Amino acid sequence: MVRFRIPVDLRGTLAQIRRILQDPRLMLWSLVVVLMPFYVFDSGLPQPADLLGLMLLFILIRRWNGKLRPSLARPLKSLIVFMLYVIGVNIAWSFLLLTFTLDAKEGFLVAPSFYIFNGLTFLAFLLMFQRYGELLLWLTARLVLISLLLQVALAFVVPRVVGRSIVMFNNPNQLGYYALLSASIVLLGQRRLRLSTIQIVVGLAASSYLALLSASKAALASIAGLGTLLLISKLRTIVLMSLVFVVLLFTDNPFSKAMERAQMRIENDKSMQFVDERGYDRILTHPEYCVLGAGEGAYNRFRETSMIGSHELHSSMGTLFFCYGIVGTILFCIFLWRTTSGSGLRAWIIVAGVFAYGMTHQGLRFRLVWVLLGMVVALRELAIQDRLLREAGKAAQ
Repeated sequence: MVRFRIPVDLRGTLAQIRRILQDPRLMLWSLVVVLMPFYVFDSGLPQPADLLGLMLLFILIRRWNGKLRPSLARPLKSLIVFMLYVIGVNIAWSFLLLTFTLDAKEGFLVAPSFYIFNGLTFLAFLLMFQRYGELLLWLTARLVLISLLLQVALAFVVPRVVGRSIVMFNNPNQLGYYALLSASIVLLGQRRLRLSTIQIVVGLAASSYLALLSASKAALASIAGLGTLLLISKLRTIVLMSLVFVVLLFTDNPFSKAMERAQMRIENDKSMQFVDERGYDRILTHPEYCVLGAGEGAYNRFRETSMIGSHELHSSMGTLFFCYGIVGTILFCIFLWRTTSGSGLRAWIIVAGVFAYGMTHQGLRFRLVWVLLGMVVALRELAIQDRLLREAGKAAQ
């Protein structure tokens, strides 16, 4: 792992930038993070950032000796077990129903590819962290800030779709989830990565603005919940953040106008009840799948028994439980436990906020959530190393 000391001045920052520009892996990672919000193809297809991510993974694996430190390997092994179960369930249902198609409404072959790709994204992050250490986290947090500001700038150019903005995504909920995950990464790295008060305020304001443009109720609620983290932060952050939001809300500016549009959408929302709208009625109607799962696909089976017809469940947690049953849900929870255990209260609250969004949308396929989970693991590893160094120092005295 590369030794790294967080720069505290402009000269040190420029030195790190030069170092990054001279390293192909770090340059590729920078492009991956910045380009994640750019959807060029239809949802479900690999986007430019995904293709660059695969290129980076190939380079990393070529030089990898096949070993990970135990604290990094444990969550990865749990994820692999879960992915094998996902693959097994979907292959089993493919044979049971004799359907082998890439059409998700008819078959089961598409879903495993998403989990495999996300697992590879998680692996790539761990390999990068094992090589670069804290430098990777320092870089990632600041790339997320840059990406946020770029999306805000583009929001003034890209027109809204039926009152809701998508910027460079394919639908407004993707924009809202991106805003939530970006805010989560900024808050997660606030202390360890020495993000300044200005950086935190700018990051949260930009995330809130994008969430308002998307008019995603789930994203807005989750970001508001994460804002409570500021109560255990520095007093000047609380004061400055409060002043900024007061100015933005009570003056005529794009932020306040976005707030008005989002409020109008929420007040005029005439959608179905929560259980029916998100597809939870499918779980209640088909309890026979609660143990092993119904598989993630062939949704035409349920078009007559669910209010969402032949569509997938609009919920990460609902999808896990219905498609992979109690067994699959437990396996995924083991992975989450091994990812967040020992990470501290802040990490737990942030991950809980992200998965609260997952109660109303399918967010497990989103690449940035796996970067967030990778950062949780990496920050815990740095904390463990710090503790061991302190203990060794005390023992030497």
